[in-house]
Amino acid sequence: MKKQLLTIAILSSMISAGAIAEEKKAEIDMSNPTDVYTSLGASYGNKGFNIKGQLMLSEKSATSGQKTGVIFEAKNIFNEDADSPKFTGMVTHPNYGLVPTFNDTKIERSFRLRYGTINTNNGIGWSADAVFGDHPFYGNFALIQAGPVMTIPVTKDLYIWPILYAGAVVMEDNMSQLLPKAQAEATKVSSSGIDLASTVMTGMVYTRYTISEHYWVLLSTSYTQELQGKSWEDDVLDGGLQMPSFQGEFTFAYQMNKRENIRFNYKTDNSDDTDDTYWVEYNHAF
Repeated sequence: MKKQLLTIAILSSMISAGAIAEEKKAEIDMSNPTDVYTSLGASYGNKGFNIKGQLMLSEKSATSGQKTGVIFEAKNIFNEDADSPKFTGMVTHPNYGLVPTFNDTKIERSFRLRYGTINTNNGIGWSADAVFGDHPFYGNFALIQAGPVMTIPVTKDLYIWPILYAGAVVMEDNMSQLLPKAQAEATKVSSSGIDLASTVMTGMVYTRYTISEHYWVLLSTSYTQELQGKSWEDDVLDGGLQMPSFQGEFTFAYQMNKRENIRFNYKTDNSDDTDDTYWVEYNHAF
């Protein structure tokens, strides 16, 4: 009898533990852009093949609702359609004096690294966001920002997440290319190799609407403006960075189950230099 009771107790505890683990395992919301979990994703579109990975560093507990994680993204990892000309320096023309040369092509591959933490009890957190890419005039650059995030439940199905970022644009120092090689070496215009081009601020809003158990849409809009330094959106010829100040991204998702989805994405901006982007994406959460 005692053995039977012991067996029943062990089986009951195993079933209970399994149920708790399954409940804990399902405590993710893949439609929430601020939720933290471990996942892998891949996508392909008109601008190449992309991969994305998220790693949960800490999860909420009985005493704390804090979740922390990092996200890494690599876009156009095979550098497809890299045919945009890139500035390679100034040369002296016998008739026109100093003229720019564009004997290289811009690398279309880019990387993004994000760190975030969110309190699941009140929906307040903060994140740091770093984007690394290639600029057609300034060369390698990094946009590094950080700021708070808030969760606003409008209705049961409609949620809004406003984010306010502040940070800086760091550029490769290409001052030596602005003069002929001999003159640049003589004047020693090149410095430490990097330049702090601008300090910037970005306002971003995520808006999600849940259509049903298996379908949801997400809209992301952002606006960036310089605080000091080079203008964010002015042309390079006017001393600016010539970057889009507005970006909008729309996602329609099919949530296959709690841990898998397929997303159809479309992205646009207010720049004349970039085409609209669309891609199909698969994500799996562990």
